[in-house]
Amino acid sequence: MKKLITTCLICIGAIYYASAQNLALEKAVELTGKSKNKGYLGNVVVDDTKQQFDMVFVTKDNNRKVEYEVYQFDYDFNLINNFKEADAKVRNRSKNKTYKGDYWEITGVTASSNMTGKLVLRKTLYTYQWNWWKGGYEINSKLLDKEKPKEIAGDGDDKKRKLFYTAHKDLTEKGELLVCALVNKGNATMYKEPSREYLIMHIDKDLNTIKKTPLNFNHPQALLYSGELTETDEWVMVFANYGGAGMGKVAADDPTQLTYVKVDDTGKIVEKFNFNTKCNEWAIFDAYAIGKDIYLYGAGNINKPEKNFTKAPYCITSDAMPGVGTPEQRMETIEGMKFDYLQVVKISGGKAQFVSAVSMDDINAKGIKPNSQKKLREFDGKKFILNGVTVTSNGDIFISGQDFKIDNMGDVRGRVYKDLLMFQFDKNGDFKRYYGVENTAKSAGLLGGAGGAKSFPSEFVIYESPNNANELYWNVFLCKDIDVDCSSETSNNYISGTQTTTTTCVYTPLYQGQMGKIDASSGSISDFKTFGGEDFYLYIDLEDDGKGKDLPYFSINDGKQIVYVARKRKGGIKGNERWGNEIWFGKFDPAKQ
Repeated sequence: MKKLITTCLICIGAIYYASAQNLALEKAVELTGKSKNKGYLGNVVVDDTKQQFDMVFVTKDNNRKVEYEVYQFDYDFNLINNFKEADAKVRNRSKNKTYKGDYWEITGVTASSNMTGKLVLRKTLYTYQWNWWKGGYEINSKLLDKEKPKEIAGDGDDKKRKLFYTAHKDLTEKGELLVCALVNKGNATMYKEPSREYLIMHIDKDLNTIKKTPLNFNHPQALLYSGELTETDEWVMVFANYGGAGMGKVAADDPTQLTYVKVDDTGKIVEKFNFNTKCNEWAIFDAYAIGKDIYLYGAGNINKPEKNFTKAPYCITSDAMPGVGTPEQRMETIEGMKFDYLQVVKISGGKAQFVSAVSMDDINAKGIKPNSQKKLREFDGKKFILNGVTVTSNGDIFISGQDFKIDNMGDVRGRVYKDLLMFQFDKNGDFKRYYGVENTAKSAGLLGGAGGAKSFPSEFVIYESPNNANELYWNVFLCKDIDVDCSSETSNNYISGTQTTTTTCVYTPLYQGQMGKIDASSGSISDFKTFGGEDFYLYIDLEDDGKGKDLPYFSINDGKQIVYVARKRKGGIKGNERWGNEIWFGKFDPAKQ
């Protein structure tokens, strides 16, 4: 991938912007220097003791040596110093300390099911391509040959077990695998026995089974959800009591009982317990961890819960068999469905602290919009992406996300991201209100299809005022444009006398910041104000929040203040024509709003 060029220059002047955009200080700095055509922002190093921060640009990067250009600013964005340094051994000035070169690969193993639902292991080639813009690796996988595990028996008998695939988690950096599979003792026997035995197996890249952990159920089960908690790197699965043809005598009595299972990276079950859902038809969209608490959310229906078990497409597997269609087909079905309820569950201390199901009518009846917005962007009950979960000091829970639609027309197809959504619950799970805000990014073409700025989701952050727990600031990083960087390679076939030119383009979202103020007690929300200037776009990898997710800001003064950094874009199509020589700083202080 071609390196995306950032501006890395010596300050010679400053331009101040005066505005009332909820920022304590804004400042644009004009830059110049020889390094502007090479280098990328590798890190921002904050020193609260000295009240300064270093912007560390990498100007040379190879396997033997790294060269940096460092610019030191005080917390009022005045340039203190700039200098060059080299690091021949370690990359302690770089943000990503696990850099292994522009490109590297590892052969590992992954899992899937065959047409009959049986477990199949596949050798997999994982490739890691360094993205200079993001400061991290983009991971791609290529399935290779099918394989069989080298060892499945050894857990009390000499017979090899036949296994039905249920779910898995790839450990890509090691090339290893965690897999959950149902033990099949024989179809004729299994459907008559109520008990179900699953195995959670840790398999290395050579297909050796390192560890097996049994997971037992007293009744047939359906898998509702399997996902990784990116905040803790743990694996979460949710199973539901399942009933179907031929299972009347062995099915559980309660269709609403679910089982929550959490597994660490060694394959150890660290939590397993039951709770009851209100939506007996529940499509769990995602799971999110805050400290030791886990939040599950998703849309669903309440359809005769006293007798109706969950069914496809809500469940991923139905006991031994996969759900209807491929995982991609199932997801397309869910994304196109309309639901009657939004259900949120808080998991804490080995139990469900609350299970809250609120109807779509109640959500939109308590909808709030900014004053200048013509109408409320109503929640339509369809699937949306989760942007984050915020818990305030008074216990209120804010679940924020973004709606989307699928565009299957034209040359570019895929998701088109729409309205910004936020749902407010109190600490007991009672629904309080809904905020529906319009996405003001420009659409791709007159029909608003995929391929434009709305093909990239927004990022959200919520700040709480230290002076008033009911004063919240909703910071939205909205994709406003796309930077396109193309490179071409030409190859010659001298035997046939032909020449082939391949053009590769990198499409990078360009974000701008907006801020709106929420009064959580009355439920009002202000108009959103854009900061940074129309032609400035935020750096998107200034700070890692510990969740494997880069953010377009960094914090100072022990996290009490936030600093945004943006660079000016001139709008050209290559090199110096694309980026200008100004960099913008903005400071936000929730205590001084």
